[in-house]
Amino acid sequence: MTNRWGEGFTLGGLGGLPFAGKSGFGAYLHHVPDSGKLLVIFSPHVGIDETGRVGSLQRDGQAKTSTACGAAIGAYKELQKTKKTASDPLLVFEADNPR
Repeated sequence: MTNRWGEGFTLGGLGGLPFAGKSGFGAYLHHVPDSGKLLVIFSPHVGIDETGRVGSLQRDGQAKTSTACGAAIGAYKELQKTKKTASDPLLVFEADNPR
């Protein structure tokens, strides 16, 4: 993108979401030309392996799959410890995405 537009301004955080808040967006706007436009692109930072398992990724040159993003998977595992009922969204997600 910097090859196309010349300058990039990172607002990202865990999960690829723009976590900069009002101050961050204000700083970003100072980089936009008077007659320019603001383009915000974001995407999730999570791997999906060839079988469709969310949180797994087969990296080039590695024999085993690994987690991606490790920090997001760690946070997910912490949330799993709080399961309450069989209809808990975490249980549903886990059932749909077996390891």
